[in-house]
Parts: sequence; structure tokens; C-alpha cells
Amino acid sequence: MKPVKEAHRASFFRRHPVLQRTLIIAGTLLVLLLGAMVMADSVIKNPDQATAFSKWMEQAKYGWLMWRLTIYGALTWGFLKILRAPGFRSQYRQPLMRIAAVSVIFALVCELVLLSGTGAS
Repeated sequence: MKPVKEAHRASFFRRHPVLQRTLIIAGTLLVLLLGAMVMADSVIKNPDQATAFSKWMEQAKYGWLMWRLTIYGALTWGFLKILRAPGFRSQYRQPLMRIAAVSVIFALVCELVLLSGTGAS
């Protein structure tokens, strides 16, 4: 006689993917909130160091601009690699272009705000 194999039930999160996604998002937001609280606490305890850091960021703004331009270049390269991939379907081209256009507009607005100095200081 062969032993009867028990049917394996799927894990709880495989049966409830929405719950898993919700818990992951809530956990991520909680970690970000705790990180922001730790940073705020350190700034409140050491205002001189926070002021020095702010001045350093202001002095190095063109270095940060070069860093951001490098990141934008890498994202553009990745976008073009996806667009020119052999298996890329034409039905995905228009949504990808919309995503790219919105991303470029958002990046331009952010850069203009940073370079104009109208942000909170």
C-alpha cells in the first residue's frame, strides 16, 4: 500500500495577496516614518550640526546637480533599452511614453524649484 499524500495548502499570503501587499506597504511606510522621526530627533538635539549640513548642501548644490543629471542619464539609458528590447510589444509603447513624459515634467519642475532657490530654507 502506498501512503496517501496530504494536499498542501497554499500559504496564507498566497491565498490573500491584497493583505500581503497592504502589510508590505504599511510596513514600508512605518519604517520611513521611524527613519524621519530619528532624523528629526537628531536635528533637534544638534541644531548646530544641522545648520552646518544645510550650509554644506547649499555650497555643493552644483555637485548634487551633476549627480542628479547622472541619475537621469542612467534612467534614460534604461528607458531606451526597454523601448528597443526585441520582445517589447507595440501595445506598451504609448503607456510607456506617457509615463516617461510625466516623469520628465516632474523632474524638470523639481530641478527648476531647486535651482531657483524658492524651496523652503
